[in-house]
Amino acid sequence: MPGRVLMVAYHFPPSGAVAAQRPHKFARYLPEFGWDPVVIARKPDPMHPRDDSFAGKPSPAEELDPFEWSRLLGVLPKAWIDPLKRRWFVPDPETGWRRLLEQRLPDLIDRHRPDVLWANSVPTGSLVAAARVARRRSIPFVADFHNEWIRNMYYRPPSAKNDAAHQRLEREVLEAARLTVTLNPLHTEDLRVRFPAARVETIENGCDPGDYEVAPADPSRRPIVLTYAGTVYGHQSPEPFLRALAGTGRTDVEVRVVGDSFGQFSSGIWPFKVSAEGHRTHRELGGVFSGSSAFFLCLEPPAARQLPAKLYEYLRAGRPTFGIVPRGGAADRWIRDHGSGVSVDSATPDAWTPALCAFLDSLSAYKAPPADAFHRRALTARLAALLDGVRA
Repeated sequence: MPGRVLMVAYHFPPSGAVAAQRPHKFARYLPEFGWDPVVIARKPDPMHPRDDSFAGKPSPAEELDPFEWSRLLGVLPKAWIDPLKRRWFVPDPETGWRRLLEQRLPDLIDRHRPDVLWANSVPTGSLVAAARVARRRSIPFVADFHNEWIRNMYYRPPSAKNDAAHQRLEREVLEAARLTVTLNPLHTEDLRVRFPAARVETIENGCDPGDYEVAPADPSRRPIVLTYAGTVYGHQSPEPFLRALAGTGRTDVEVRVVGDSFGQFSSGIWPFKVSAEGHRTHRELGGVFSGSSAFFLCLEPPAARQLPAKLYEYLRAGRPTFGIVPRGGAADRWIRDHGSGVSVDSATPDAWTPALCAFLDSLSAYKAPPADAFHRRALTARLAALLDGVRA
């Protein structure tokens, strides 16, 4: 008999946020593995990028429209906003969503009668609300972590009391969950150490060959087009790569930054062409990748534990990645383990240019490793098997 899973996904198509892809692909393929997904999402927010590539395939069963008091802080000086959000809104600024979700979930459970409750951690308040309702209703709960919580590079509690509140809520979620899933092996390792009684598994992010077509790489292409695809924020500035590329003396190259949704990147003046553009739909990535020779990724030392979703799309596109990333971190391990390119330590700038020279000289010899293990259908099969165990 098919199982039914109630899926809480704050970001879901037509949201263009990268976090929308994971729950969407799970919901898209779960019926092939004996599970009927019922999605509860946030009503499309005009403040978020929109992407209609996958709208309605499937559609959410319910869209909640919370009021967020944190948005009112936008009238204050910019320097005040983040500190006040951290102090006043725990575990995240979407407290209206968390409260509305906790209020509505019992009725939704009664209406849809799911075998399992699944929730994604963007925002973390989704996990808190789902954990509390799961405890009260005695329904198996699966917590899906998109990012780390207290080990996150952006985690900066303003006080010991605030830190204790986050620690308590994280523990509350882990103890309520029948199963916890992360997308990052380093996160899984950390949670298994800190919560030895919890069952924690890894299902990484992935790619879907059905999303778009990518033309075969052309080693003779000139200029060599080096692409960064995705939002520019935090510790992901493309500048280290530009500095390394300038050091090579190459002029037969072009750099494209695609997807700078918030206008954080300023190209500056370089001895080669550098272009930047804003949000592109997921369907448009096929054209972007087909016109690329290789990709690059820059992560500063504080981002050692980050494993960006773009790495999987890069792998699927069949072009190598040049990573300036923390040595031994999640991205460095991933690139090396899967043979998807070259990584050089972000803490040793003197090594960047020599490594990039060798990378550019070897482009024609690159043989793309298979991406089958990271296809969204295969990853969903893994989730379905775990849900079978939870249901049993």
